[in-house]
Amino acid sequence: MAIRDDTQYGVTPNGFVRMRLPEIRRNLFDRLDAKLGVSVSRKPNSVIGVLVGLIAEESDRQWELAEYDYYARSPVSADEGSIDNTIIYSGVMRKQAESTYLYLICYGNNNMVLPSNCQVKGTDDERYNILSASTISLNNAVNVSLRIENVKAGELYSFLLNSTTRASYVAQSGDTSLNVYLKLLEQIKESDWSGSVDNNGNLVLSQKDRRYSGRGVPTENMKVVEVGSPVIFVAENTGPLEPEIGSIKEINTIYDGWKRCCNESSAYVGRNNETVTELRQRYAAAVYAKSVSMKESIKAGLLALQDVDNVTIYENRSDDIVDGLKPHSFLAIVHGGDDMEIAQTILDKAPIGIDTNGDIELEVKDSEGTAEKVRFSRPVEVPIWVKVIIHEYKEETLPGDLVNTVKNVVVSTGQKLEMGADVISQRFVGPVYSNVDGIAYLDISISKDGSNYVDKSISVERGEVATFSTERVTVAMEI
Repeated sequence: MAIRDDTQYGVTPNGFVRMRLPEIRRNLFDRLDAKLGVSVSRKPNSVIGVLVGLIAEESDRQWELAEYDYYARSPVSADEGSIDNTIIYSGVMRKQAESTYLYLICYGNNNMVLPSNCQVKGTDDERYNILSASTISLNNAVNVSLRIENVKAGELYSFLLNSTTRASYVAQSGDTSLNVYLKLLEQIKESDWSGSVDNNGNLVLSQKDRRYSGRGVPTENMKVVEVGSPVIFVAENTGPLEPEIGSIKEINTIYDGWKRCCNESSAYVGRNNETVTELRQRYAAAVYAKSVSMKESIKAGLLALQDVDNVTIYENRSDDIVDGLKPHSFLAIVHGGDDMEIAQTILDKAPIGIDTNGDIELEVKDSEGTAEKVRFSRPVEVPIWVKVIIHEYKEETLPGDLVNTVKNVVVSTGQKLEMGADVISQRFVGPVYSNVDGIAYLDISISKDGSNYVDKSISVERGEVATFSTERVTVAMEI
C-alpha cells in the first residue's frame, strides 16, 4: 500500500486509520512527480491519470479489507460474519439455539418402561419427545396411588417415602380402608409429601416437588394402582417455547401401561441462536469461564446453563460470619435454570474447601462419585408494572402494531437489568425511541403493585430481581 512517510496510517495508538481514495491518488501522484523529476498530468482522463486511478482503486480495496480485518478481530466491533472466529480465541462460543425441556409426569403401571420414541403434544400443537428411555416406577415417583382391598384387624399397613417419611398403622376391628388412609395421612402432614383419597377409593400420595423423583415403598398388603414418574421431554423445535402448566396431556405414542401424562411444573425455556448483540453483552463475563476457582468462573458457568438469565455471587473471605455468610464461603443467587444443574455447576466450579450458603440445599456427586451438599438461593422476584403514554410526532408515522412493539421493547429492556439493580423509569425512554418511529416524547411511570405509580425509580434490594411481562405494561397515546 502507498503510505506517505509524513502521515500515520494503518494500526496506530489511536486505532486503525484508513487511507482514503483521494489520499491514495494524491500520494501516488506526489511520488511519481518525485521519481520523474517533473510534474505529470493529474487529469483523470489522461493516460497517466487513468493508470494512477486504476492503481488507486485497487489500493483502496486493500485498505478497506485491512480495516475490516482489524475491526473483525475485536468482539466489540466484529460483525455477524466474523465474530464467531474472533471470540473462539478466548474460549468463548456463541450459544446455539436450544429446545425447551420439561419434567412431564407420566402416570402408569409400576415398572412400565417408556421407550425412546415416546412423544406427547401440547394444546399449542407443539410436540415433545422423550429424552431417553425411562421407567415409571416406585423408585422414580412423585405420585403413588395405593389401594387396600380388604382391611384385616391386627395387620400393619405402612409406607416409606424418600427414606425419611414413614407412616404406619395397625388396623383395628371395624376399620375401613378410609379409616386406615386417614390414620396414615395424619403422619405425613409435615413432610414433603401430601395425600388424599380419590373418588375411586384409592390413597393418593403426592410429592410437593414435581420435578425430581422420590421413592415410595408400601407394604405388600397395599396394592399399587398407579405411579406417576417425572420424565424429561424435549420440544421438537428450538426457541423460547413456554407451555402453560397442565397444557401437555395428549400422548401421541400409545403404549399399554402408560395411562396419562401432564406437565405439572414450569418448563426450562429454550432459546434462539444468540444474536451478535446478546453475545457482546455476555462476552465480558464469559471470558472468565476458563478461569479456575474464582467468583467470575462460577458466575460464567451458571450463566451458560439453559434458562439462567441472572446470577449474583456474594462472598465472605473473612474468618467471621458476615451478612449471614459463613466464614470463607460464598452465596450464589440464581434466577432461572434447573436446580440440579445449578448445584452441579457450583460444585464443579467452586474452590476446594470453600463452603456454600443458601436456602436451597441439594446433594450432588463430585468427580469421584462422592455425594456433596451444595447450597444456593433464588432471588425474590419483584414484579414491575410500567405505564407508557406516547405523544405523537406528526412528521413521522407510528407503526401499526404500536402497542405490542412498545410493550416488547419495555420488557426486553427490563430483562437486561442485573439482580439488585434499581428500576429507573427514564432508562426505558432511549430504547423506545430507538425502536419506534413517530414519537414526539414519552411519559413513563413504574409501579410495584399496579396501583401506585412513580416517574422516577423503584428500589430493588440485594437478593431481589425486577421481573417484567407484557401483561403488566400498558401503552396509551395522547392525541
